[in-house]
Amino acid sequence: MDDQQRKFSWLETKLSRIVKIRPGEGKSTALHFLTLFILMFSYYLLKVIRDPLILSESTAEVKSYSTSIQAGLLLLLAPLFSKFYFAYSRNNDHSRFIKAVMLFFSMNIIVFALLSYIGAAIGVIFYIWLGVFSVVVIALYWAFCADCYSTEAGSRLFILIAVGGAIGAWVGSRCAGWSYQLIGVTGLMALSALLLVIAALLTTYCFKAVPSDSRSISSAEPIKSQKWYLAIVKLLKKPYLSLIAAFIVLINFINSMGEYILAKFVVEFASGLELVGEDRQSYMTEFYAGYIAWITLFGLLLQIFLVAKIFKWIGVGASILILPTLMMFNYTLVLYLPVFALIKWTLIVENSANYSIQNTTRHALFLPISREDKYIGKNVIEGFFYRFGDLLYGAVVAIGVTFYAADKIAFIMLNALLAFGCFLIAFRIRNRYRDMEDEIYWSTKNGNS
Repeated sequence: MDDQQRKFSWLETKLSRIVKIRPGEGKSTALHFLTLFILMFSYYLLKVIRDPLILSESTAEVKSYSTSIQAGLLLLLAPLFSKFYFAYSRNNDHSRFIKAVMLFFSMNIIVFALLSYIGAAIGVIFYIWLGVFSVVVIALYWAFCADCYSTEAGSRLFILIAVGGAIGAWVGSRCAGWSYQLIGVTGLMALSALLLVIAALLTTYCFKAVPSDSRSISSAEPIKSQKWYLAIVKLLKKPYLSLIAAFIVLINFINSMGEYILAKFVVEFASGLELVGEDRQSYMTEFYAGYIAWITLFGLLLQIFLVAKIFKWIGVGASILILPTLMMFNYTLVLYLPVFALIKWTLIVENSANYSIQNTTRHALFLPISREDKYIGKNVIEGFFYRFGDLLYGAVVAIGVTFYAADKIAFIMLNALLAFGCFLIAFRIRNRYRDMEDEIYWSTKNGNS
């Protein structure tokens, strides 16, 4: 232990108190931590103003329909992603693709800032675009992390890297809340674009800093180009990836439905206060800034104090059962007590667990699979299937409201039932992940013998 301690840098000595880290891993871990911090800071500046923009211009139903449109756009983007990924994946610098994507989205943000400056109504289109941005860029960043690190190193270091994202999300939501009155929507967008450019430039150093002993074994494997639809068909033929896809569809459906229920409460409350125009948007911005700040704060505390312990106690595979269990309890509770304050706080708890325990677990589920599945499979799952849950949710809201005059109670009941189905799928994922872990363990042991 003393010999190992002498090899540690000052930074690694400090980090070793938080996670199990090996000599040489400190620089890369810190860079990934910082990059994800900046990326999430940039995203949450936009997320806070997203809902107030669309709800001040339209209704909660329009918000749900806009969410559904995102799924259709991501279906169209899936083949483009595959095409460009194959083109860039042959480059030795595996950060090249993610850097190009981040810079592209930063230019998009500048366009929105200019439209906001001239007073254009951008609520619906911005809401749709931000959903695409969040899925593509965040999923791509975690796929990049999985491509940098081996399964063993990633299972140790992802927990700390995710803390950087959690802190960035909290700082971004708090910054958006107090700076909205100072710089407005246009200023927040400009700041977000600048941060995204910085994150893009850092990815090159993130990849180069990973020590060879901790780097993904498959990171140098050549990947042959293939038609985009074959990538999707191939994914669906793999039971493990298909289960993850089904799980993400249900998780996102339930979460989106919960946000729709909350939006109904927010709009009704604002109407009860007789707020209109700027006053209505300011109230909603203040509400969502506080709401998101509580989520990110609790998520950060869970990430720092519980996620590592949960992984140690029950493992990565079993950790995926936590969120469905929490959802079953939450929606059963609010089914009997459907009040504004309770739905707000149950969703804060649900989203905190989702953005900490669930997110870290979900990203870690891709560690034991091939590099191709990490990039193509992960992006198709978290791009198309993640938003396919939104597509279903929007359709259910439209049918329920239009043909059955469904109220909030009906949707709460539906969420409680779906959470149980989600738990059953999560249990099967846990079993398959455990089998793959055992395979890797015995393969490594036999190879060293």
